[in-house]
Amino acid sequence: MKLRHLTKAAALALSACLITAGCSTETPSATASNDIIDAPVSDPADLKIAYFSAGASNAYLQASIDEAKKTAKEMGATLDVFDGQFDAQVQFDQMQNAITSGKYNAFAVEPNDGNLVCDILTKTAPEKKILVSVFNLPICGRATKLGDETHQPGTITYVGGQTLDVYQAWVASVIEENPDGAKIGLISGPDLNANSIAFFDAAKAFKKEDGFEVVAQQTTDYTTPKAFDAAQTIARANPDLDILMSNFSGMTRGVVEALAGQDIKVYDFGGDEWALKNVQDGNLAQTVMMLPRAETREAIEAIGSYVSGEEVPPFINLTESDQLPGTPFVTADNVADYTAEY
Repeated sequence: MKLRHLTKAAALALSACLITAGCSTETPSATASNDIIDAPVSDPADLKIAYFSAGASNAYLQASIDEAKKTAKEMGATLDVFDGQFDAQVQFDQMQNAITSGKYNAFAVEPNDGNLVCDILTKTAPEKKILVSVFNLPICGRATKLGDETHQPGTITYVGGQTLDVYQAWVASVIEENPDGAKIGLISGPDLNANSIAFFDAAKAFKKEDGFEVVAQQTTDYTTPKAFDAAQTIARANPDLDILMSNFSGMTRGVVEALAGQDIKVYDFGGDEWALKNVQDGNLAQTVMMLPRAETREAIEAIGSYVSGEEVPPFINLTESDQLPGTPFVTADNVADYTAEY
């Protein structure tokens, strides 16, 4: 990863986590390998892909679904979209039904609960000669792993830009920008979502001895209204709140509205068009870029590359994307260098 535009603390956090395994204590269910089933077809045009989206209720997911359809069409493959409705059991049942149907030879998966779908994606699907590519959220207990360890053996690849090291760098940048300490509130998506797990794990770096205290931590369904309610509740219960960190731009809209007129810094993770404009206007202290179109394209193209006999990396790191000017972290100083994907 290019680190030239990162804050010093964020760069050090990312570098340290990529070099060592000491940033995580969670043990994955297996060691990363290239143990993938033989391709059931040799031509990407013969792929019949089931695309399992975490949901379809916001602009991020809608952009991802649109890109999935475009990518499959370009490959000549067929693709069916399954809306997981941010419900882990709904998505699990959809996968079971897709396997039973016998219609598909490949899955592209954005999991709601990476642990619940671990066996069905790494055992059941391969037994049925179905290739699996995972994106956005790791599976099989790998939410707090780093680099290639985010990839689960038996799957083709993992595509992501919201890995633990990015969250740790985000927290490090907040610490650096607030040297006198702060009282902090955290708002994220669903409890079992890998991004929530990584976010809350990274937030452990806020230490009382350094003047930082996480006074509230709430999960939501990623929607603007739920985030509005959460931010309002946190601010009322903590009149001395200094910072609120929101783990998705769609939520952050509600956060900014709820905190209007209050002297509370808002840090966003998402980097949509609204977020970039609000960084520029001074309503957000920072945003972190997410690339829904890039991650979807990479995940589906990885399946095509695999059946074509090409080598696919176990982990495709979106923070190294050419679409970013060396860093996913956007501030007022560099916001002009970014273009949102949604």
